[in-house]
Amino acid sequence: MEILKGIPVSPGFAIAEAFLLDSDESVIPRRFITAEEVDGEIERFHSAVEQAKEEIRELQKRVAAEEVGSETVPIFDAHILIISDQSLHQEVMGRITRNRFTAEYAISRSLRKFEKAFHRMDDSYLAQRITDLHDIERRLLQALLGGRKAELQHLNRKVVLIAHDLTPSQTASIDKDKILGFATDVGGMTGHTAIVARARELPAVVGLGTVSTDVSSGDLVIIDGNRGVVVVSPDENTLQTYRRMIDDFHNFENALFSEKHLPAETTDGTRVKVTANIEFPREIEAVLGFGGEEVGLYRTEFIYAESEGEPDEEQHFQQYKCSLNNIGTRPITIRTLDLGADKFFASMGDKGDTSQMHERNPVLGCRAVRYCLQRPQLFRQQIRAICRASALGQGQVSMMIPMITCVDEVHRVRDMIAEVQEQLAEEGVDFDPDMPIGIMVEVPSVALCIEAFVGIADFFSIGTNDLTQYTLAVDRTNEHVASLYRQGHPAVLQLVKKVIECGLTHEIPVSVCGEMAGDPTYVLFLLGLGLRKFSVSPPLIPEVKKLIRSVTISKASEVAQKTMLLQTTREVEGYLRSITREYLPDWPFS
Repeated sequence: MEILKGIPVSPGFAIAEAFLLDSDESVIPRRFITAEEVDGEIERFHSAVEQAKEEIRELQKRVAAEEVGSETVPIFDAHILIISDQSLHQEVMGRITRNRFTAEYAISRSLRKFEKAFHRMDDSYLAQRITDLHDIERRLLQALLGGRKAELQHLNRKVVLIAHDLTPSQTASIDKDKILGFATDVGGMTGHTAIVARARELPAVVGLGTVSTDVSSGDLVIIDGNRGVVVVSPDENTLQTYRRMIDDFHNFENALFSEKHLPAETTDGTRVKVTANIEFPREIEAVLGFGGEEVGLYRTEFIYAESEGEPDEEQHFQQYKCSLNNIGTRPITIRTLDLGADKFFASMGDKGDTSQMHERNPVLGCRAVRYCLQRPQLFRQQIRAICRASALGQGQVSMMIPMITCVDEVHRVRDMIAEVQEQLAEEGVDFDPDMPIGIMVEVPSVALCIEAFVGIADFFSIGTNDLTQYTLAVDRTNEHVASLYRQGHPAVLQLVKKVIECGLTHEIPVSVCGEMAGDPTYVLFLLGLGLRKFSVSPPLIPEVKKLIRSVTISKASEVAQKTMLLQTTREVEGYLRSITREYLPDWPFS
């Protein structure tokens, strides 16, 4: 028996024989055409582009029919945008015309040029986007050259998939009746393959390094997507343990779902809000279906993934209007654009504004509110749209500003909002003058000086993902340092505690919208600190509510106090997991 440790990117368990997917990357020979063949070769290229776009749209429809959320929508929309990108077309056609290359060789050379550029940027997020370029290349080449269908479509038994890497399209095309889970050598938590795996509820572990050489086809393998473990040739005891865990996991999920609409109220009567994080209006159906009380975080940057150009005010407004129509009387918090190099969509390049994509260290660069303040016209369009939408909702609409690092930024944003509202009033356009305006706390400088934001922010929302990243100096998208990214680090907990206490002292609403809020390990801790609003991914809502209903506030406070005395991350995680098991005995996580 061999145990391999990687990065857990999609929860759940799978036990089956391994199917080793060999890389089918082929070397495209350098072949030339005559001058008379140039027009025909360009036509072949355009035909391949149209065929590839149609295949992506069909794949998108199939996946959308089964997924809970809509996280995969921007991925495949981005693929279509890249395939349609005129700069890519000019690059390929230029190679055909000038160099007399065949269409397939011109495509291969052009996309490899972009791939090399991504490698030179030395940025882990963009390195993960190289998989998308591979996906696009192989789809275009298949359209040009034909060739065999993927081996995955001819499976006649249940397997777990082992590969060096999988493209998003391969992951989306997986037949879940045949492939129960997968493990790869490379990848990270925010890779598009990981996002597709979570959307399709496929247990997955990535970043294993050598799993494709450590495992042979036919080996019995366990994929543990909860812990990030792959067990090769398990002994009988391990096998039986995991089979029980699979049964427990399914029973646990079914029991939670049956209680999804019960309120999040502690056993001693304290009411807590459990809200949802979404990207698209259509996800509100899932929010309500899983028992969510409102939308605590509406990530608006994904509108760029669905827009052929830079979205204007009206496009923003229509998105928000649709969301408000769907949510009814429930409140919704709209976050302004968190754009930058770590969230780059092809539509952002229409006006040549791709400078942020090439930053040496984009996580510390021009993103979110920094990006918006440098592009005031873009920012005003969104502010106008949100203000207009604030007059439509039956429930309250709030605006939240991400990546705030200092008080001056808040003043600049509020001045801009005031100017926009004054313009709207002069135009006779309705808006809510009392719309709450809050900030995300995701940078240590804000958490440490949180008192300075009292009076200029109507609410605080703690983004624990970035807060952890910046506090620990760990790039959360980098598989090489993934083991150092630990939300239970005492320094992170101290900052979270400080913000929540400030909110309680000054009666300012505080929520947590990062992964910590949806992790049962930290629910009692956050509750004990005084948090009364959790914002999580829709499928996690029933679990968080169940745990809240299982405890008293006094017990949660005791848990928080004991946790804050611990000195190491290991101690924090061990203690909180043991406490969680006491109140959620069927919890299938160790």
